[in-house]
Amino acid sequence: MVAHEGRTREGKGSGRLAMRGVWHRFAMRNVWHRFAMRGVWHRLANSVVVGYLAAGVFTALVRGSDDEWLLVHLFLLGAATNAIVIWSSHFTTTLLPPAFRPRRVGASALLALNVGVVCVLAGVSANVIAVTIAGAALVSSVVAYHGVVVGMAARRARGGRFSTPVRFYWVAAIAVVIGIAAGTTMAQGISSPWYARVFAVHVQLNVFGWIALTVLGTEFALWPMVLRTRMADGVDRAARQTLGLCAVGLVIAVAGFFAANRAVAAAGLVAYLAGAVRSLEPFTKTALRRRPHTPSAWMLAAATTWLVVVVVADLVLLARSSSLDAYAGSVESLVPWAIAGFVMQVLVGALTYLLPVVVGGGPAGGRRAAGLLDRWGAARTLA
Repeated sequence: MVAHEGRTREGKGSGRLAMRGVWHRFAMRNVWHRFAMRGVWHRLANSVVVGYLAAGVFTALVRGSDDEWLLVHLFLLGAATNAIVIWSSHFTTTLLPPAFRPRRVGASALLALNVGVVCVLAGVSANVIAVTIAGAALVSSVVAYHGVVVGMAARRARGGRFSTPVRFYWVAAIAVVIGIAAGTTMAQGISSPWYARVFAVHVQLNVFGWIALTVLGTEFALWPMVLRTRMADGVDRAARQTLGLCAVGLVIAVAGFFAANRAVAAAGLVAYLAGAVRSLEPFTKTALRRRPHTPSAWMLAAATTWLVVVVVADLVLLARSSSLDAYAGSVESLVPWAIAGFVMQVLVGALTYLLPVVVGGGPAGGRRAAGLLDRWGAARTLA
């Protein structure tokens, strides 16, 4: 009887161990399945970004500056906007605690976003205003929805370590929705005194608001990851001050341009520049602790430098211009420098680091992908 009970207990114990092993294998298979699906998702989503970049390069080679508007918007509206929506959603769900994480941007939202982008590009190129307005409304709706989701998540996680960088995304979304409205207004045709004002607002909000604020907010967390070191002390305080200065500066600059008051607009750009420079303190401290040693790190460092250079150049152009019309003409020539030096390097540098991390294949696959993307990295960065 005792022997029988012992065998029964042993059998139950073995059965529990066997079931536990089956559950463990199932759970691990499910985890790897999720990672594999995430890798497939990022491959597909970021192929759209690469597609717009390739289209922009092709347009530059074939048409040169004959169609500068299309060239600029392939890079900014196409590649940069897709990358921002994809990766700001990724970082929001990664940085915030699990209880406050929103849902990531899905395939339907990205499809709607790109239908809107194509409509804007085609509508302006073919001078069909109804298509342009419909596309702009679609892009604005997707970005606004994304901004609301991110903003609510950051508010719920208020006081958390990474809630402040996520707020950059919310402010950036507000900026681009207004910037798209300004661009749509120009596409419909407006009189000369107002065209320069609206054009200046369109450029500031889309470049310094949508793209630059997103980059600055992300770099507080991304830069230490790229250098594979810990964050510098005082990052949260620096992020709050950077966001405050840049957001207030952008509001003042936009108000100054709308009012055709160049002094007020210049004061806003000075405040924005102060915010960008404030972000360099933890950036520099981290780089001094672990110096950049990969192509992605050098590209991000160069892009951040170019951002400061572009803001200074914008301020100089505004100060030297005799009127707002003259400034609008001169700042248009600054946009390609912002694209090449700042936007392109940020995209290429960030994707060089991030894609091997998320495309799947485990640690070995990530190392192989990183090794492939790092080939000729110094030459690419120098070029």
